[in-house]
Amino acid sequence: MDALYVFRHSRFNDIEIRYSLRSIARHMPWVRKVWIFGDRPEFLTDDTSLVQHVPHEYAARMGNFRTPVTNLFLQIFLSSLIPGLDHEYLLFCDDFFLLHPYGIGEARKVRYLQDLSQVENRGDGRWRDSLWRTYDLLKRLKYTGYNFETHTPTYLRRRWVFEAYCDFRDFVSQDRWYGLLGITAILNHAYRHHKIDLVHLEAEGLRGGFWGAPSPDYDAVVEACRGKAFLNFDDHAFGPGLIQFLARQFPAPCRYERADDTATAPPAAAFQTVIQVGA
Repeated sequence: MDALYVFRHSRFNDIEIRYSLRSIARHMPWVRKVWIFGDRPEFLTDDTSLVQHVPHEYAARMGNFRTPVTNLFLQIFLSSLIPGLDHEYLLFCDDFFLLHPYGIGEARKVRYLQDLSQVENRGDGRWRDSLWRTYDLLKRLKYTGYNFETHTPTYLRRRWVFEAYCDFRDFVSQDRWYGLLGITAILNHAYRHHKIDLVHLEAEGLRGGFWGAPSPDYDAVVEACRGKAFLNFDDHAFGPGLIQFLARQFPAPCRYERADDTATAPPAAAFQTVIQVGA
C-alpha cells in the first residue's frame, strides 16, 4: 500500500509535512512508497524509490484542467491516475500525523465522522457550504449522506475514485469551493456500490486535534494526544505548542528527507519561523 499527499506549500515553511512524513516513516514502515502531488517540499530526497513528487501539470494534461488544480475532488481524481501508484493507498494532507504504530489492517478501515442526516445545524462558511451542497446532491441521487471528512489518513482504492468521478463528473468543479467535496462523495459512492464496512471515528476515539482556536500550549497538546493514534489541526491552532510536541515526537530526519538538508531547525528556531511567517 502507498501513501499519497495532495500538497501545496504552507505558510509555515512546510514544517507540517516534514513531521507528517516522519510520522509515516516511524509508524508505517510497511508503506511501499510515498507520492506527493502538487508542490515539492524543499527538503525532499531525490530517491524516487522511496518518495516521488508529481506536479499538477503532469496529470492535468489528460484533460482541459487549469493548473494549479485547486478543487480537492479533482486533485484526488488526477493523483489517482499517477502511473505506478498502488491500487490501494492512504490519502494524506500535510496536517495529518500518526502518533502510534499503525498496521495495515487498521489502515484499511474506512472511517466517517457523522451521518449528516442526523445533523440539524448546518453552520456557515465556505467549507460547510461545500459539505452540505455535497450532501444534498448525494441524497437527491439516492446515496447515503455520511461525512467522511475525518482529517485522518483516508483509505482509498483507485477503482473507487475512478468510478465516483465517472458517475459524478457533471457535478465536479474546477473551483476550489464549488462542486462536490471529494472524499465524502467518493466514499459514499464506494459504500453504495462496494458494500464497504464503516468505522465511526468519534466512537473509536483515536483522534486528537485543535481547530479554530489560538495555539495551545505544549502541555495541552500532550494531554489531548494521550492514547490517540491521529493528530490534526488547522492554521489557527498551529504554533509553538504543537511544534514543540511534533519536534519531540519526531526529532530525527527520516528516509524521505535529503541527507544533506540543512533546513532542519531546532525547536526554538522553528517557533520563530512560525511566528514570523504566520504574523
